[in-house]
Amino acid sequence: MTVRILSATDVRGIFTPRLALESQREAFTRLGAGEAVQPPRLLVPGPDSSVSFCYSSRIAPDAPAVSKFGSVNPANATRGLGAVHSVITVLDAETGAPRAIINGDSVTELRTSAATTLAMQQVAPSAVNVLVVGTGAQARAHLAAFAVTHPGADLQVFGRNPAAAEIAAERGATATSDLEQAVRNADIVVLCTSSLTPVIEDAWVTDGTTVASVGSFAPDRVELPPSLLARSKAVVDYRPSALTDSGPVVEAIASGSVDPDQIIDLGSLLTGTATLDRGETDVITYLSVGVGVQDAAAAAVILAAAEERDAGTRADLG
Repeated sequence: MTVRILSATDVRGIFTPRLALESQREAFTRLGAGEAVQPPRLLVPGPDSSVSFCYSSRIAPDAPAVSKFGSVNPANATRGLGAVHSVITVLDAETGAPRAIINGDSVTELRTSAATTLAMQQVAPSAVNVLVVGTGAQARAHLAAFAVTHPGADLQVFGRNPAAAEIAAERGATATSDLEQAVRNADIVVLCTSSLTPVIEDAWVTDGTTVASVGSFAPDRVELPPSLLARSKAVVDYRPSALTDSGPVVEAIASGSVDPDQIIDLGSLLTGTATLDRGETDVITYLSVGVGVQDAAAAAVILAAAEERDAGTRADLG
């Protein structure tokens, strides 16, 4: 049994931000059309606010099964390690035998940021001021993704450590030290943290702003103020996951401030089964939990290119 093993370097040599964007357009279009096979995500809580996760999916019933297994460990910052680690396994569509093992961190960075910017193309296509909050891998990936979808936008980064200036220099952005003012001035605010509590205040968000959260991926993670959802039009990546797993959504629904029937998802916008009527002063919130079909779509294009180039390493698991 021979499998192809693709490292982070292999993935980044293949999976450009533009290719990532197109893979996510396919993922969410198929999801919205009911073509993808998407079971619920599995979360396994751990110590020190850590959580392990498993995403599985097929982009179509006859497509390869793809599963990503990994963890989020916030305490890794004190160990000099990244917070997120994962591996993606691809099975053969016909035999079910392992076909590939792919570094999951690199895929997650690119597919998550691509999904955010894909959503921003739908709800805030003409935004000219984009603020990214965070200094981790997702902050870097989101700045690169916005360079593709919003090429003329002014990009800013806020972080509570010196890395913000480094990231800004890498990505052609500007580092800011005044978070409140940056939020007030932004057209789009993207929160890329794993905070258990809100990192911005509701009052800072002015009319017409779009706020995206990619760190509120579990019920106990609430980097976005739930009260903001009460005065905004809410869009999520996938409703079944968001209603149970996105901290701000769970809290807002529990308090009665948000009607779950009024929340729409990205797939519905892409397929036209839902529309978003946005006025100039309307605030939009976008919350991403992440779904397996994103990894399945990403793995499909990565593996196709890897096989064409004979990239990666071949290993016998027999």
